[in-house]
Amino acid sequence: MQTELLTEEQYAQQLKSLGHRVHVSDGVWWQSIYPFYCKPAFVFRAVSPGSARPRLRHSLLGYSHQVPSEREGNRHVSYMVLADELRSFSLSSIKSVKRNQVRRGLELCEIRQIVEIEPFLERIRQINVSQAIRQESRFGAETPATRYIDKADRWRLQVIREFRLGDREWWAASVEGMIAAYMVTYQVETVRIIEKVKSDTEYLKSYPVDALYFTVLEAAAKERTCELVVNGQPLHRSLDHYKEQFLFKAKQYPYFSSHAGLIELCKRHAPNSRRPPH
Repeated sequence: MQTELLTEEQYAQQLKSLGHRVHVSDGVWWQSIYPFYCKPAFVFRAVSPGSARPRLRHSLLGYSHQVPSEREGNRHVSYMVLADELRSFSLSSIKSVKRNQVRRGLELCEIRQIVEIEPFLERIRQINVSQAIRQESRFGAETPATRYIDKADRWRLQVIREFRLGDREWWAASVEGMIAAYMVTYQVETVRIIEKVKSDTEYLKSYPVDALYFTVLEAAAKERTCELVVNGQPLHRSLDHYKEQFLFKAKQYPYFSSHAGLIELCKRHAPNSRRPPH
């Protein structure tokens, strides 16, 4: 299935439809990620300092964005990316241990795209709960399991809204007809984003996530419209190492922040913060 490409404006409008605060200023779509603090809605939009900025009433506490060159930045933000090796990505480019796990996953799992979300909502919720509990026992879950249990109805409505946006690919790995893991991706212009990867602990020995990663990355490698795959920011050594086995690398991107000193001060006083403003 051919990936649908989003423009920066289309992506910003989708965020707006999901309830995020976005506005356009100086030709750039900005998102308020905190009260009175903005970044580009599409974070990989590089802007030279001074050429564009959000409206003042939305950015009293500051704003930040990627810049085209090192000399224009005053800080860095790291992402796990697959870039230089994307075009040559294949089974043979993966190291032998992971290659065997991918093969095993492809043997045991059926990989397909989800075209209707409602029939699978409950199964996806169960997968989210399973992964959250697993992560909470190791290094902490980004979203606690209670989110999918105590607020299940609200979560279902949110997922339906996201799915109906279109222009996203929902990939599922099934074992004997049961979804064991899923992945959500989308592409803005030339950048493919891996937005979500969730798996059921009971099915990990079937390597569904390995099968998903390989299938999605192999497809991206063949699409000339895709020049970069982004897989979140470095978070935990074990998770980062897993991504590295699929040739992702941590790369620092130059950023300009209007209040760079304040951001570094906040980071030092909040060492457990998972997502600093960028």
